[in-house]
Amino acid sequence: MASTEDLIESLAGGLKPVRRLRPPFVRAALVIVLGTLVIALLALARGLRDDFVARMGDADFLVAVGGAWLTGATATLAAFEVSLPDRSRLWAVLPIPAAALWLYGFAYGCLAHWIAIPTGAPIMPQSMQCLETIVMATIPLGLALWWMLGRARPLWSGGTAWVAALAVAGYADTAHLLLHVVNASALVLAINLVPVTLIVVAGGLGGRRGLRAGAPA
Repeated sequence: MASTEDLIESLAGGLKPVRRLRPPFVRAALVIVLGTLVIALLALARGLRDDFVARMGDADFLVAVGGAWLTGATATLAAFEVSLPDRSRLWAVLPIPAAALWLYGFAYGCLAHWIAIPTGAPIMPQSMQCLETIVMATIPLGLALWWMLGRARPLWSGGTAWVAALAVAGYADTAHLLLHVVNASALVLAINLVPVTLIVVAGGLGGRRGLRAGAPA
């Protein structure tokens, strides 16, 4: 039977140094840059909305776009913070003010200036184009966040996943708001709320399991 000293030596002999993760702010900054870059690339590939210049003078549009992007940025930072065991879970409330601005921006514009769906309007083609943009923004950002957050092996995997999903939804809807014109108020609410809700729910539930299992180191 091996002695205690031999056992300790055998266990410690094959150890390799652990590479420390970069600070949460640095890793969050990388994802924020990536999210902004994805939005910019989509704008270059698909073109900004036809009324972009005119809408830049509308406060509700600016609040919606700014709130969506700020939600993505603040939720990204919050996700990296809560993924660490020594950080307060109160970081999870950081994106709430930005999310309130985001919701207020497009909801107020729709409800205050309600526009009915025109007869014979090409609803399906418009809706599919919007969904394509949202999906193209969601997939790379979702994978990047899952991989980077998984390296921290978060103990609070559920909270981390929900906040990260909110971040992805914020970036995706920023791209949608910048690229697509949807005049009918009911469609604006549906095309914004439904995909965002699906992203948050799917990302929160699926990401929770994925982060719990651990992403590739």
